[in-house]
Order: sequence, then structure tokens, then C-alpha cells
Amino acid sequence: MPSTVPRLNKSALQLYLVFGPQDLLAGQTAIGLIEQAVAGGVTCVQWRDKTALSQASLDQRADHLRPIQDGARALGMPFLINDDVALAKTLKADGVHLGQDDLAPDQARRELGDQAIIGWSVGTAIERQRLDDLLAVDALMVDYIGVGPAFPTGTKADAGAALGAEGINAVLAGATLPAVAIGGISQKNCKLLKLTTAVGIAVVSAIAGQSEPKQAAKQLLAEMHGQG
Repeated sequence: MPSTVPRLNKSALQLYLVFGPQDLLAGQTAIGLIEQAVAGGVTCVQWRDKTALSQASLDQRADHLRPIQDGARALGMPFLINDDVALAKTLKADGVHLGQDDLAPDQARRELGDQAIIGWSVGTAIERQRLDDLLAVDALMVDYIGVGPAFPTGTKADAGAALGAEGINAVLAGATLPAVAIGGISQKNCKLLKLTTAVGIAVVSAIAGQSEPKQAAKQLLAEMHGQG
């Protein structure tokens, strides 16, 4: 029987850090970034590797990522892996985040089991219909939605047209799953997302590309809460 206990508290989506080796500044380490980001208020971490390392053997990928995952878990962070279901299974990661062109959520669920967190990117009405069709078969198949791009973004070339707050709300209309907005989010525009039904924001360069990630995370939260 699938678990009826939520695998992910929606509060973990409040400030979601997505990054990989390509996003680290010179001299910055993945563990150091996570420590600083969590100290600033980050609530969840996703590893998204777009370097040559992502094409290495499964054992090499796992050996590289294991200490990073351990560091995140020591801080109490949910640790998810982008796309790479085999790696998530090998590491017994907390879960995966999947795009529309990745392994389908139902297949990932079979691979990872009932306790894994599965997030799925949705950015259009057609993709939202795919999600609804999947949830009609099994309401527990997906745990949260990543919706975007919220704004124009340079970190994902195939992200599609920016949705803005109105577009995000249109995609999420009637959704029962918690959602996190992603794509092009910065200190300057994040407060616009308070007008959406998303429960949090996911960022890359707004934290990973900053020399003081702790302060960057704090400022993002302050802006979201109207204190900036």
C-alpha cells in the first residue's frame, strides 16, 4: 500500500536551492555553499549537474555526490537530485525532480519506492493536463510541482517563455499539490510571486552565484515576506 503520510512538508519548499558544479564560484565548495545557504534560510536542496561529471559512470557520480548529500542531511535538508533517477536510487536520496522530458513520474516511483519525494516541472496547460491525468490514476504519484519559468532565465536554455505571476496562477488553477516557482527569480522580482498560489521559490544564481550566499538567502526571504 502506498504511504498516506506526506513525504514532503510544504514548508520545505519555501526557499529551495537548485545548483550543481557549474554554479559554484571560484574557490566555493558544494558543501560550503549548502552550509551558508541553510544558515540564511534555505529549506531544501536539489543537485542539478550540467557538467561532464553527469556523464561519468554511476559509481563515479555517486562517489562524488555522497559527501555532499551527507552534508545536506546533517543540516536537516531534504536532498533531491535533478533527473538522475539511477543516481538517486543508488544514494538513497530523498527524491528526484523531473522535467517533462525525463523519466516519467510513475516509472520513477516504481524505481525509487513509496518513500521517495518526486517533483515534476509543469509550465503549460498541456503539461498540467498530463499531471492531472497522472494524479487521477494515483494521487500520491507526485509530491510537488515546479512551475516556471517565472521570469526570463539564463540557467536553462530550454525553459520556455516566462509565465509571470498571472501565468503561474493559470497553470496552477485548481491544483491540489504544493508548488514552487522557479526560473529567473532574484531579489528584485521575487516579491511579485507573492501574488501567486506557489508556496515557495526555487533559485539558482540568486544564491549559488553570490559571494555571500547566506546574506543572499536572507534577503530573498525578507523580500518575499515584505521586509526588504
